[in-house]
Amino acid sequence: MGKSSLPIRGYTTMKDKVYYDESCYVCSLEINTIRKRGEACGIEFVDISSPDFSLGADQYFNTEMIGEFDGCETVGIETFRKLYEKMGFKKSVAFSRLPLVKQVFNMGYYVFAYWLRPHLPKKKRNND
Repeated sequence: MGKSSLPIRGYTTMKDKVYYDESCYVCSLEINTIRKRGEACGIEFVDISSPDFSLGADQYFNTEMIGEFDGCETVGIETFRKLYEKMGFKKSVAFSRLPLVKQVFNMGYYVFAYWLRPHLPKKKRNND
């Protein structure tokens, strides 16, 4: 279900980042809903479907959201936890980490990322 909190080699700046797919309707809805608050908390949102996206391709970018928080990489649901924690939702995040609740959230994210999302329609860009 993904790795969490792995050090990123060559990471020099401590700005928090979330890599997401703007061409996915569900992903873009989530990010665009929280973007203003996230940016106010110092989080940069990077659209991996943009033609300008040039970071090396990573296998997780196809299915899971990636984050960089405090110099460590997060993948999948842990990216959401870190994102919401940075935005001040510490109690909600703590709840999502309770033993049984954590497994339910992890499984829900896994089902979405690997079974549902690949079959959802994608947004078309103006230059497509």
